[in-house]
Amino acid sequence: MRLRIGIESDQGESAVELLQRTPIDRLEETVKALKGHRPVEEVRKALVERIAHAPLAEFETLKHIYLKHCGGAA
Repeated sequence: MRLRIGIESDQGESAVELLQRTPIDRLEETVKALKGHRPVEEVRKALVERIAHAPLAEFETLKHIYLKHCGGAA
């Protein structure tokens, strides 16, 4: 089964690449989908990477997504 995000597929892309190119308003659904296809630890690390490079204006949204989907994975 292939995970599809938008028009492009994730084949050959890392979780970091997928989350970096996902618009903030679609990030939560992307994280949920990735968790079904990738190890949770990989998704968590990718989300941390996204947070590290995100503008401050996105921080609260990213924090919410992280705590909801990866908070217990630490």
